[in-house]
This record gives sequence, structure tokens and C-alpha cells, in this order.
Amino acid sequence: MFFNSHHHSRGFTLIELLVVIAIIGVLSSVILVSLNKARSKGEDAARISNVKALKTAMELYYDDNNSYPKKGSMNTGQSVVGLKPYLVPKYISVIPENLQKDGDLYVWRPTNSNPSNPSNSYGLRVSTDAGGWCLTGVNINTGWWWSTPQCNF
Repeated sequence: MFFNSHHHSRGFTLIELLVVIAIIGVLSSVILVSLNKARSKGEDAARISNVKALKTAMELYYDDNNSYPKKGSMNTGQSVVGLKPYLVPKYISVIPENLQKDGDLYVWRPTNSNPSNPSNSYGLRVSTDAGGWCLTGVNINTGWWWSTPQCNF
């Protein structure tokens, strides 16, 4: 009689399968976290780019009209959507969707607070990646939105 000293395995044990599943789970968690960070950075870059495009459109408008758009009453924030009749399509193709969706605001102010003078300052209150707000614009009056820091872009 010959005894076969080689034991033939027919599959994986339950422990081996559980280890492989756990490794796949850990790897997929790491990948998802990295993907979310990349998505967040992409949204931030898009927001900054859109704010800069809107500011460029404001400067082009100013060059043609010697004032910034007088939307709403001075010193009162209005939705950036209100800039559409002033800027679209001549100075910018559309008001960026994410600036509308985030609730970003626009405010203007004439020289010496005299409404008959040209508007020589404006502010944009834009959403930040941290869920807060920051200010950008020309000759910003910090009283427009108290305790809102200036944007660093």
C-alpha cells in the first residue's frame, strides 16, 4: 500500500477568505477617503476660478461704464444672480452655478456714499471650503459683513 503524502487542497479556508475580505475593505476605505479629499480640492479650485472670472467680468464692466453694477440698494447684499443683466453675456458667459448655489452675495457702494456718484467699490461675500464666508472685491467696506475675513485668493 502506498500512502499519498501530499494533501491536495480543494479551496480556501474560511479564515483565508475573511482575511482577504478585510484587506479589500481597508484598501477601499483608504481609496474613498483620498477620493473625497481630491473632490473637495477640485471644488475649491473651481470656486476660486469662478470668483476670479466674476471679478474679471466686474472690471470689464467698470472699464466700459466707469462704475460697478448698481444692483439693489447700496450696502445691502444681493444674490450674485442679480448681476446677470449687467454682466451676461458681454463680460462673462454665465454667472457660475456654484456661486449661485452657495448663496454668494454682491454689494456696491458709490463714492462718499452719494448715490449720484459712480459706484467705485464692490464686495463679494463668497462661500469657503470650510463652510464659512470670506470677502473679496474692490475698496471693500468691512462694515458690509461684520467679522467676515477677506479671501486669501
